[in-house]
Amino acid sequence: MTYIHSLDIHSLVPTNSCLVVCDLDALVAPDAPAWSLLQGSQAEIGAALAAHVSAKGVSRLDDYGGVAKSILSAGDAYLDAPPRVRDHAAVYSFTPKNKIAAEGLAMALCARKAGYRLLVLTVQKEGKYGKVWGLRALLSQPAGPRLVYYEDTASVVDELKAAPEGDHIEAVHVLAPGWEDQSSARADRVLTQAQYQAEVLLQG
Repeated sequence: MTYIHSLDIHSLVPTNSCLVVCDLDALVAPDAPAWSLLQGSQAEIGAALAAHVSAKGVSRLDDYGGVAKSILSAGDAYLDAPPRVRDHAAVYSFTPKNKIAAEGLAMALCARKAGYRLLVLTVQKEGKYGKVWGLRALLSQPAGPRLVYYEDTASVVDELKAAPEGDHIEAVHVLAPGWEDQSSARADRVLTQAQYQAEVLLQG
């Protein structure tokens, strides 16, 4: 297991076989040493990821594109003052390794303003070190937290819920505008983007 923590964004060198975690509470400046690089087996990465989730009391994971993006941005531009989300939440997103320094940092800074506690990035979208692989690593940990996961890609929800670990998470399919006819077959719940926002945003 290679677990390198307390890195600033400029010292972070992601590979094709890792997960990246940003402690958003520690991201007090763009160059703050708030980043961690997780490398190793699925079990080892799962244990390290579970430690981050437990330390922050995270109980909700929000995918970015089609989900948290509807809160944090207007089009492709991040909001200077995004609405606040309910506590104990993390953003969970696929971001190619060559885009983490720019896009990952911008996402982290905006997510911090909205009240998210962690940002977890996979450098693969599918397969090993991808989104479902990372979630299964986390959920396979003994006595892991009961999580709610909001995701807009039906295939990701279906693959996760079909896995042995799928019973340990509530997977909510968020229907992105224009994709309402692509509902997940296995989701625990299906919501519109507006319904998702009503659930996760602080009111008033």
